[in-house]
Amino acid sequence: MRIGIDARLYGPEHTGLGRYVTNLVDNLLKQDKENEYILFVDKKYSHSFQGLANVKIVKINIPIYSFSEQIILPLVYLKEKLDLLHVPHFNAPILYPKKFVVTLHDLIKHTSKGKETTTRFLAGYLLKRLGYAIEFWIMSRRATAIITPTNYVKKDVSRNLKVNENKIFVTYEASDGKIKETNLSPKIATKTLTDYNLQKPFVIYTGNVYPHKNLDVLIDAVLSHNSKKEVDLNLAIVCARSVFYKRVEAKIASHKAQNIIKLLGFVSDDELSKLYSLALCLVHPSKMEGFGLTGIEAMAVGLPVISSNASCLPEVYGNAALYFDPNSVSDLVAVLEKMISSQELRQELILRGKLQAKKYSWKRMAKETIDIYNSFCK
Repeated sequence: MRIGIDARLYGPEHTGLGRYVTNLVDNLLKQDKENEYILFVDKKYSHSFQGLANVKIVKINIPIYSFSEQIILPLVYLKEKLDLLHVPHFNAPILYPKKFVVTLHDLIKHTSKGKETTTRFLAGYLLKRLGYAIEFWIMSRRATAIITPTNYVKKDVSRNLKVNENKIFVTYEASDGKIKETNLSPKIATKTLTDYNLQKPFVIYTGNVYPHKNLDVLIDAVLSHNSKKEVDLNLAIVCARSVFYKRVEAKIASHKAQNIIKLLGFVSDDELSKLYSLALCLVHPSKMEGFGLTGIEAMAVGLPVISSNASCLPEVYGNAALYFDPNSVSDLVAVLEKMISSQELRQELILRGKLQAKKYSWKRMAKETIDIYNSFCK
C-alpha cells in the first residue's frame, strides 16, 4: 500500500504541530516495513530518511495555508498514485479526489472569534474566517477518516462540524523524551539563571502566546500574588516571537514588570531541560487545547503542573495537575500559593505526573495510526 504523508511541518521549528508530525513519521517508519511511505517534505529534511527501503521523498516548497496548497498539492499527490493520503493538520486540499485521513488537533481556528484573536483589519479577518469555515466544512465531509488527539476534540468535531463519530479516531500524543530530567550543578544552575536574568522562585509557561493561551490571566495572577508578598514570584515565558508577542510585551511593560516577568523567546530542548529543573512548576492557563503536550512533557521530567480546567486538559492530565478556573485570576493566585507553600504537595504532584506521563506513548500512537490506515485500504 502506498501511503502519502504531508510532512511539510516536520521539524522542531513548527512547535507543537512539528512535534506531532516528527514523532508520527519517525515512529511509523520504525514500525511499519510493509507499507510504502511517500513523504512530501521540505528539502532541508530530505536527508533524514536516506537508506530506508520503503520510503520515497518528494521535496516540495509550498507554504502552509497558501492558495498553492489547495491548487497545486492535489496534482502533486495524484502524480504519486497513492492508496491513502494523511494530512496531519486541518489544511487538507479540498480538491484532492481520492482517500485521505486528516488529523484535527483542535477546533481553535474554528471557534476562536473576536478582534482580540487577530491582527488583521476587519475585512481581512472576516475573509480569513470564511476561508477557515469553508475548509473545515468541506474537509471534514470529504475525509475518509479523522484523527483527533483526545476524546474532547472528537466530541467537539462531531458536534460543531456535524460529523458522525464513527469516522473519528482518537490517538493520544506523548512526551518524546527530548526534554530531559536534569540535576544541575550549582555552577550550571547559577549560570542558567544569570543567562536568562531569572531569580528563584519562578514559574514557567511554555507555548505560543495566542489569545486563547490566556497569558493575561497568568500575568495578572503573578502580579496579584506579588502585591501581597515580600518575596516576588518570577515568571518565565518561553515562546516563539509571533504576531501576538508584542501584545504580551506591551502588557508586561504597562505594569513595569520587566524585572519579574521574562519573555525568553524560543529555547532549545537542552536549555528548556535546565529551566524545568530550576522552576517551581509549569503553569498552563489555556482556555482551549487539543491535547496540552507541554504539561505532559513537564510531568515526564518531574516538574509539577498547574493547569486550567478547560477543554481536554483534565482528560489528559488526570489527577496529576492542580487545576484552576481559567477565567479567575483569584483562583489561579490561590493555586499558586498552595504550590509555593507546600513541599509535600509538590512532591505528590511530581510522583503523580511521572505516572501520568507514562500512560502516553508515541510508539502506541503510531501503531494505532497504522491500524487506521490499514482499515481503510483493505
